Amino acid sequence: MRLQGKVAVITGAASGYGRGSAEMFAKEGAKVAALDINGGDLRKVVEGINRAGGEAIAVVADITKTRDVQRAMKETVAAFGKLNVLFNNAGIEHMDRVVDVTEEDWERVMSVNLKGTWLCSKHAIPHLIQAGGGSLIHTSSLSALKGRMGNSCYGASKAGVMALSQIMAVELAPQKIRSNCICPVVATTPMGERFLQRAQKLYGIDMGPEWSFDVAKQFAAATVPLNLLSEPSDVAYAAVYLASDESRLVSGTHLLLDGASRAA
Repeated sequence: MRLQGKVAVITGAASGYGRGSAEMFAKEGAKVAALDINGGDLRKVVEGINRAGGEAIAVVADITKTRDVQRAMKETVAAFGKLNVLFNNAGIEHMDRVVDVTEEDWERVMSVNLKGTWLCSKHAIPHLIQAGGGSLIHTSSLSALKGRMGNSCYGASKAGVMALSQIMAVELAPQKIRSNCICPVVATTPMGERFLQRAQKLYGIDMGPEWSFDVAKQFAAATVPLNLLSEPSDVAYAAVYLASDESRLVSGTHLLLDGASRAA
């Protein structure tokens, strides 16, 4: 029970990394406000957590909208009495060469990935201060650190998340608030599947007559020195550590979950 007594908001909790983290946070004793724009899947996640003996609420919200974010933080504190952890996990992907990215694509990715992270942090911080400190955790990406063709707006948004995290780590240190990023390699999640579908076309990779996620994962894993892709549990374990008091001196950094990809 590494998170016993803590209250956490986890964005993008209806699937992928967010769902895995919400479930693991609850198992580790945290009270979880699971936030997502997808209310149907989100409620199923929360129902599963509560059936398993955890404690969670579903908060349906759009992280790009100020009113939604303010309401989400207030609902969390009203339900659980405080806020100790914000995990900014929600995000979207887009893959195209720089010259092919439209203005609408760019603004959409930046709005969700970067503006959403800033907006949730902005409105969570007063509650973290009131609780005596806490932890801000953000899902960035290996794409923020390593150039890959087609990752222009996505990689730029995630690099912005990393810079924002470092700045908040410095600004909020006097209030005992830590801020860190998790940077995974390609994921075995629905978002990862969409990424690999687009990568196949952009990179001109021939995976045979019938594309399948399993085949694509094998191709992608072969580019990682450890021959592994990221699972929701990998990010969840990292987030639990960064949310816990075990990481009390860890702030302003990024934790690479990349199987030595950046080093290669």
